[in-house]
Amino acid sequence: MGAEGSRFESGCPDWYFMNTADQKLPYLTFSHRPCRGYLFHGDGDIHTIVSPIFETPVDFSSLILSVNYHTATNGWLLTEVQIRQGGVWSKFFKLALYSVRLSHSFDEQEDDCAAVKVDVLQAKTPAQAYRFRLSLHGDMDVPSIFVSLTDAAAQYDECAAILPMQSRKLSVPPLSQMRLDVSPTDQLRLCSPTSLTMALNALGVPADPLQTAAAVYDDRARVYGNWTLNAAYASRLGLQALVTRFHRLAQLEEFLNKNSFVLATISYKRGELQGAAVPQTPGHLVLLCGWENGKIRVADPAAAVKREVIRFYDAAEFAHVWLKNKRGAAYLVRKL
Repeated sequence: MGAEGSRFESGCPDWYFMNTADQKLPYLTFSHRPCRGYLFHGDGDIHTIVSPIFETPVDFSSLILSVNYHTATNGWLLTEVQIRQGGVWSKFFKLALYSVRLSHSFDEQEDDCAAVKVDVLQAKTPAQAYRFRLSLHGDMDVPSIFVSLTDAAAQYDECAAILPMQSRKLSVPPLSQMRLDVSPTDQLRLCSPTSLTMALNALGVPADPLQTAAAVYDDRARVYGNWTLNAAYASRLGLQALVTRFHRLAQLEEFLNKNSFVLATISYKRGELQGAAVPQTPGHLVLLCGWENGKIRVADPAAAVKREVIRFYDAAEFAHVWLKNKRGAAYLVRKL
């Protein structure tokens, strides 16, 4: 692909702001691919790509980097990121290692600038720029890299709970994590792969929740809910998938349809979400499948039985537990 220190010289832009109808991604989510301005270093079977510096349109307080990848054998990919605050660069933080056989995050990392826990880099003071580094081995192909930022100054707005005007109802084959053939303790941990499996099946990609769980398990953090590993697995199955953040329910008009699903991560205390499948949770994944009459239609895998998976949550309450409590974090999974 080139000698050490060479650059990719295609005509694509180094980056572009992703808050337009043409780009089809939520606010402050950026799409990258190695092209002009990316440094390439080759050494045997391992190659390293270093991105240019990306100045951000607003200061950001957190960063999530997700990738879409393919490998016919057992290539692997290491992702790292560095941020700049007031002219000072952090170290490069390791984010994730991806491969077919084993994918995982890294032990918690920290310096004076930021800290990384599982799948999120959290800046200690607002940052103004980032760059990333990819190390690839074997036949690893990375068609897309996505970076999602949290606006450091953004405040939750009650208007965020306003639904799109036209109702929408999507067909989703329901699955209950509580009916899976695993221990009761593991049943409680499988909301992310179960929700992802429902999305895959709804998009025409046959999937089994336990196979999905095995594929996305992060053995370093010992969780099934690593956001970036779940997105990467969906990409291996031929879909585009990324971690992003939503700011308003109205954005679902663009991103929730028969070819595109949104998996929302929510957090709530007892009484904050009426009719919830579980009374309270510090973190839970659900699949969104429509809205009508002031309510969000959700496939909630924590339902005790399959017939109770599809349920409706009040839009204002749901906006609070998703957009406010979890800053709108979600997987966007869609057909290419």
